[in-house]
Amino acid sequence: MADGINPQSNFVDEHLDDDKPPGGKEFKGATLQIDAPSTQNGEEPGVGYAGPGSNFNRNRPGSVIGRQSVRSTASRTSMRPGVIKTERMSDQYFSYKVIPLQENNFDSLLFWKSMCPMILYNMIDHWNNEREKIILLTEGSILVFKYNFILNKLEEWRRLLLHMVDHIAIGDFKYPDKSLMPDREHGGIQIRWNKNEEPGWAQKWNPFCTTLPYMTFSHHPVLYNPKENETVTYNVDEFYEHLVQAVSECYKKKRPGEKVTILEGPILIESYASISSLIYNQSGLGFFMDRNGICF
Repeated sequence: MADGINPQSNFVDEHLDDDKPPGGKEFKGATLQIDAPSTQNGEEPGVGYAGPGSNFNRNRPGSVIGRQSVRSTASRTSMRPGVIKTERMSDQYFSYKVIPLQENNFDSLLFWKSMCPMILYNMIDHWNNEREKIILLTEGSILVFKYNFILNKLEEWRRLLLHMVDHIAIGDFKYPDKSLMPDREHGGIQIRWNKNEEPGWAQKWNPFCTTLPYMTFSHHPVLYNPKENETVTYNVDEFYEHLVQAVSECYKKKRPGEKVTILEGPILIESYASISSLIYNQSGLGFFMDRNGICF
């Protein structure tokens, strides 16, 4: 592992108690349920539709292939309208200049077979702060990495087992009705393994809490570069497609007879008047950037 980092020292491994019945209220909204393979009407194997449509199939024409990624053809979530990042603005991100974390840096992880390319996203935490993360989807798990692109150093990582995922949501981000936060005007995905149980008060109000049973991702800001509008490396929709397939296959092996729920609808971000997150996100403090010679 790069720079002598022992991955086990910063390793968070989530486990699922399959014997415990889910509790709490059910999610509302249009749903997809993953079950047995279907070959009728050209449906994708393992995906069956249930519920009214939500108009999230927002296909866009393919853009020029970026220098670091491959074209995606399955955009679903919305991007913030009117936002454009020029090539010069994109070059401020060290991850765009060069992604040094290649497969040969993962010698101790090679027993997990990769199912899709290593991808770079924006992770939104429970305090509405955005952070740059590398995501690697494998046969049985999701690996989430915080990588220092300036020092070429792996700082921490986390593993989530796919068979513990019970909800995958895709849609536009929304704040509560009484929130004073400006609309995000874009979407993303949320992965949940809470068995319909809401996090406790202490978890929600602790900014350093790492035990919340969900993760929220959106497109990496570089996707707003016209060259990268439809590319795999920064497009969270591409990860969504691979994730649904991977969880479907994992359920067949680990939880036969059960179904994971796919939700299409607004994704709630519980933030009401967080000035700190506005400053944090607008300044890009969660990303490794060159800020006019000051790099952090």
